[in-house]
Amino acid sequence: MIWWVFLLVILSVLSYLNDTGVLSVLQNVRLPFLHASLLSFLILVCAAGILIRMLWMRKKGEKEGLRERIVRLEKALAAGSR
Repeated sequence: MIWWVFLLVILSVLSYLNDTGVLSVLQNVRLPFLHASLLSFLILVCAAGILIRMLWMRKKGEKEGLRERIVRLEKALAAGSR
């Protein structure tokens, strides 16, 4: 996930430089179906990638926590039934 954040930072800096006019090369590059600049689209894709990965990792963490709890409860049940 650190690579997604690193890429998002780089794209944000490029977008800022493009907006201030320092990088005039990227000002005319547009996506015809979105009416947005290429940098804005790439920033959107990176942000969506980070969000999806965070939600997936959260769901994975919840599953691991539930598995650990099941194991503890099974051990407690086995120890209590003896």
